[in-house]
Amino acid sequence: MKIQEKSLKDIKETLQQEKEFRDLTKWKFKHIPLGEMQHTYLISRGQKNYFLKELKTHEAQMEFFLCKCNLKHLPSSIYPNLLKHKILVRKFISGRMLRSKNIDLGLLRDFAMMRNTLNKKTFFDKHNIMGLKNYSQKDDGFYARELYSSFLKAPRILKALQKYKLQEVTDFQNILSHLKKDKKAIIHDFVSMPFAKQHQDFREDNIIVGTDGKQRLIDWGSSYGYNPFMYDVAPFLVHNPKALQKYVKISNICKGKSQKVSGRWLYVALVARFLDVITSRLHPSEGRTTTKEKCRKYLKYEYKTYKELINNENKTG
Repeated sequence: MKIQEKSLKDIKETLQQEKEFRDLTKWKFKHIPLGEMQHTYLISRGQKNYFLKELKTHEAQMEFFLCKCNLKHLPSSIYPNLLKHKILVRKFISGRMLRSKNIDLGLLRDFAMMRNTLNKKTFFDKHNIMGLKNYSQKDDGFYARELYSSFLKAPRILKALQKYKLQEVTDFQNILSHLKKDKKAIIHDFVSMPFAKQHQDFREDNIIVGTDGKQRLIDWGSSYGYNPFMYDVAPFLVHNPKALQKYVKISNICKGKSQKVSGRWLYVALVARFLDVITSRLHPSEGRTTTKEKCRKYLKYEYKTYKELINNENKTG
């Protein structure tokens, strides 16, 4: 379902507040059917190509934070003042979606630096132009309930996929059975780790590999608030020792923590992402289970990451 808060006329009138867009008759608008918001466009004039999007309130705020962070792997608006009107204008990124979990260390560095900055309440308060109240450093019970609920939903979802008689479904069921034995401790340790600002939809589809080879993280529409800080990046770190070492070294949260502690945080965050794959990514509306072959292909790809959850060495804590 598309969300439309503004009319295209409203958006154009707001754009014209900026000198570059005073004469919009010289600009071409091409609608791009992406995400929840109705108004998403490629706008162009000569050699200039911009991405234009109407934003949700929390998304506009996150984009403003990104402007202040100024990190090259986290592209931001070229007109920050328009974000107050919930309109994003960003240089158009030519490239393709990432098709593996081989993350660019530069992107990982910038993401860790962004979190270091946004975990400072003084920074959050100073640049909170939308008046959000979602700065939080601990769980109020929400994430514990969500994880507990996911443990209950996941078996039913996998059971429904048994109709395909796939080994990949059995593999996922085996991981889930293994995790349920440690469910209480997993939930406790997940919600007890320090919190940080989340992208919340940190996956391959939202990482663009530009024509210059650089990876850039986009689409902050799900970045509602703060939650356990390893959640976003866990699937990209578990089989990449160099990336994990880089992330732990840069993250202020990890400073002074033992390898054993950070290893446990990574493990329980990976469990949360595994449950999310089942309860969200395998939802019929996502189209990944509409045929046997689609289901097999997706589960086989994800199993390469999540098979690590049955490795007892990562459960120490």
